[in-house]
Amino acid sequence: MATSSPYPTRRHHLLPVVRPLLFGLGAALSTAAAPFQLPDTGAPASTTVVLLAIDDHAFPLRDNLALYLTTPTVRAEPVLQPSVDPNAPDNAATHFYGSVIREENRFRMWYYAVHTVSTEGAIGVSPVCYAESIDGEIWTRPHLGQVDWKGNRDNNLVALGPDPTEACSGVSVIRDDTDPDPARRYKMVFGKQIETAAQQRLGVSRRWVVRTAVSPDGLTWTQLPQVVSGDQFAELSSLYHHNGLYVVNSHIRSHGEGDRQEGRQGYAWVSPDFTHWLPQSAPSFKTAEPLDGAGWGTHGNSGDDYTQVHLGVGATSLGNVAIGLYGMWHQRQPNWGEGGITCDLGLLLSQDGLHFNEVVKGQPYLRSEQSPAKPVAGKAYPTILCQTNSILNVGDETWIYHGRWRNVDFQQLGSPTNDGTNVAQNYWGGVALAKLPRDRWGALALWAESDQGSLWTTPITLPAAAALTANAAGLSGLTFLVADERFNPIEGFAAGRAPATDDNDQFDAAVIWAGHDLAELAGQTVRLRVSFDRGTAPNPQLFALNLTPSSDE
Repeated sequence: MATSSPYPTRRHHLLPVVRPLLFGLGAALSTAAAPFQLPDTGAPASTTVVLLAIDDHAFPLRDNLALYLTTPTVRAEPVLQPSVDPNAPDNAATHFYGSVIREENRFRMWYYAVHTVSTEGAIGVSPVCYAESIDGEIWTRPHLGQVDWKGNRDNNLVALGPDPTEACSGVSVIRDDTDPDPARRYKMVFGKQIETAAQQRLGVSRRWVVRTAVSPDGLTWTQLPQVVSGDQFAELSSLYHHNGLYVVNSHIRSHGEGDRQEGRQGYAWVSPDFTHWLPQSAPSFKTAEPLDGAGWGTHGNSGDDYTQVHLGVGATSLGNVAIGLYGMWHQRQPNWGEGGITCDLGLLLSQDGLHFNEVVKGQPYLRSEQSPAKPVAGKAYPTILCQTNSILNVGDETWIYHGRWRNVDFQQLGSPTNDGTNVAQNYWGGVALAKLPRDRWGALALWAESDQGSLWTTPITLPAAAALTANAAGLSGLTFLVADERFNPIEGFAAGRAPATDDNDQFDAAVIWAGHDLAELAGQTVRLRVSFDRGTAPNPQLFALNLTPSSDE
């Protein structure tokens, strides 16, 4: 596994046993377990806690330590690409403005499809499509028989709404095992054109908005009447459940300081029950607007050239923290085709699930050059990467499904010369997969010139029974101390260690204090101090700390 640090990380090749991240509420946790609390971060109480090395809120105080981001390994070939069937609904693009979830012995995918309209390059947006996989890398398109497409129901289209042949511009799905109504087990948000009456009222001919649907099985869906984004234009990135709220993240057209028009920026809508959506939205993540001038600048040579937020934040909840990616849309002229816009993915974190912070400001976590769209001979088309809620822990790896599409020359919507359709020769989009060792987004490790360093965690209120494990390399170089929230060491908890292994590298190394147990500190608010010593291990690295209910509970 490649890393930007001088400290190597291990890559493990294990069977794909999934430890799912919290796609909505897909990972049901024991209701008997008492929650941990992080009183200083604003994070929700959680029955498990993961403190990631990339999180400044988790580790607010550090000495002689630097953050080293891990570079994901990207599968060169797409896991899903356009169908070769000339009549298929996804024969132009399998856009991953979509979702992958894992349940039992299969992976399931819902995605945004594009089909060809003419041999001259005209394309059209299709309804939502569905695919399945045993291993998450080789996918099949089951014939669902739900939608008549070009006179045939042998396709993988998902029926949504009164006209199931209508276009859908994006989709995000979660499985919600805590909803008492089995008919609402699966929850979906998807992009749809605003209704005719609203078009007439607003004086617009078309506008993508975000709608909702529920399903008992992920295949048969009931569209709900609510529109998440109201009359507001929105292109969505993700649906997730965090801190008791359902959250939809997207980019919209909005106004910033001084009522200036913004470019693409991330906004989030919330609902407590997936039925009632607040009309207000939260600015989930924004890049800096130019000091003079601003604006969208995509359709035609207008707007300033700067990095905008494409699709908002593609996030998933880990319980106490939400992790996500955003599209670093590098707006420039010309917009489309060779020399045009590229889009990388930047890394974000949020405690409340609404407001995100960039881990390293302005630095791509996954660059379009690392995950390029399929090339065209003689052309140098840019690549647009797309982010979603599809971040999965699979065995000892973290998988990041993402989209990649080829930025080709467009004739824009509604032109008299193209009968209202996009014309885009060589258009293509596919589903891509990047991997890194489980939860090893980045490591805290010593400066090159330092032999010792340390850090403190945020305060943690412990439940009746708790266990601490470390996701770390060079374990023999790490020592763990427990103090009260005022940094006063607690007797008996000064020198915790993880037992050494042959390779000194573990994802779940149990931290032990001789003669003592964290259960003794039940109900107390504590801090952990981790000390790094190069004298006992050449390159001690901490990727994450995990707090879970003790097995003795």
